[in-house]
Amino acid sequence: MRRLPLLALLALALILAAPAAANAAPAPAKPASIGGPATGTVASNGAQIAAVGIDLCAQVGYSAGFRGNSLVTAVAIAMAESSCNPSAVGSNPAGTGCPNGSLDRGLWQINNCWHPEVNDTCAYNAQCNANAAYTISYSGTYWQPWSTYNNGAYAGYLSAAQAAVDRLGGGTPTVTGTILASPSLTIRSGPGTGYGPVGSAAYGAVVTIACYTFGEYVGGGYWPSSTWDRITNPATGATGYAADTWISTTYDVKTMVGQC
Repeated sequence: MRRLPLLALLALALILAAPAAANAAPAPAKPASIGGPATGTVASNGAQIAAVGIDLCAQVGYSAGFRGNSLVTAVAIAMAESSCNPSAVGSNPAGTGCPNGSLDRGLWQINNCWHPEVNDTCAYNAQCNANAAYTISYSGTYWQPWSTYNNGAYAGYLSAAQAAVDRLGGGTPTVTGTILASPSLTIRSGPGTGYGPVGSAAYGAVVTIACYTFGEYVGGGYWPSSTWDRITNPATGATGYAADTWISTTYDVKTMVGQC
């Protein structure tokens, strides 16, 4: 092995000893939205949620991962951008980086030119749009990609946003569903019929839904799928998993709660 000269060794030691930059600020981000408040809507794709308006933004924002002040800021920005309408769309003229014009889409008006990784199906889905906003904002720490943050328009919604977050009940949204299986639906310890029963819920019972996951495909029921919900039967306290196909919710459960 060839030995390094003494001066080279000293230089290498200085380089290794130099402190690394800590907590570097994010690099300038691509815009999330370009225009002002949305001016139109698109036809609903069916991916809706029980809550509406500002409460919708608070709920999906929480499920996406926003917490505390960042959740309040996120909700205020969404109100300024789209009035918390998941079908909102704003059209932008051609400009630098987007020679064919662009669209700001959904709750947080995710731009289709700067963020093509967020397709239309996701952009107009309340929960998917919130998830994208969480990623773009560096987990709720960097809001410069939004035009209504930069121009201060969001600040007018902060009080209403705080009230909506407070209505989540300590930060935990409550989503319910109605049992459609007759005479009852078995609640299991895992997402499949191979898991042992931990309780049941009678036909017509209203249960709370904490989250969803994917497990055994269930061909019966009303919406055959492999989606299973983690539920609690308030009447008995039994908590576990049940096939989503036997649980009626106002909208697709995957837009109402997060994944387990």
